[in-house]
Amino acid sequence: MTKLTSKPILKKASGILAQEFAIPKDIAWAWVTLLLSQEEQKRDSEEKRYSRIAEFEAWILELNLPVDPKNPGTGAVSPEAVKNSARNVFEWPHEYIFEEPVAPNHPDSKVTYGDTITKPILDAVKDAGGSDDRAALIAILEGYAKDGKEPFADVTPEGIEWKGSAWSQGDKYNLLTIKTLNNRLANLRKKGLI
Repeated sequence: MTKLTSKPILKKASGILAQEFAIPKDIAWAWVTLLLSQEEQKRDSEEKRYSRIAEFEAWILELNLPVDPKNPGTGAVSPEAVKNSARNVFEWPHEYIFEEPVAPNHPDSKVTYGDTITKPILDAVKDAGGSDDRAALIAILEGYAKDGKEPFADVTPEGIEWKGSAWSQGDKYNLLTIKTLNNRLANLRKKGLI
C-alpha cells in the first residue's frame, strides 16, 4: 500500500483542500490523510482511518454549508468554509507544509514562507539556542506576542492567537498550542529548516 506520506498523495490531498469547492467525502479524506501524515509514524489501522474519515464527513454534512452554485447536484462545499468552521473544533492540517520550499536565489534575497507563523517559530528556535523544548519555545513566542510582534494578537489560556496571511479586522485568529507547535516543528524538521 502507498505510504500516507508519499508526495503524490500529499499533493493530491492538499490540492483538494485548495480547491474552491469539493465534495465532503473528498475533503474528509484529504483532511485525515494530511493530519495522519503529520503525526508520528505509527501505522493506523485502515479501519481506524476510515472511521475518522466517516466522522469528519458526517461533521461536514451537519454544517449545512452552501453548495457549489455551478454544480448544486454534487453536494460540493467550500473546503475554506469547512476549515473556518473546524478551526475551533478539530485540528486542521497545515497546508503550507506541502508547498515546495522556497530556494533563495541570492544570499540577500528574502526567504518567504507560506504562512505568517513560520518565521516567528524559526526565530524562537534561534533565540532558544537551537533547542526544540516546547515549553521554552512557547514561553519565547508568548514573549513575542506580549511585545506586540506580528503576527501575534494575544496570549490566552488556550494558546497564542495569531493572524494568518489573509487575516483582516474581525476575522477569527488561529491558535498556537503545544500540540500545534509540535506538528509545526516536526514539519520544519522534515523540510530541513531546523
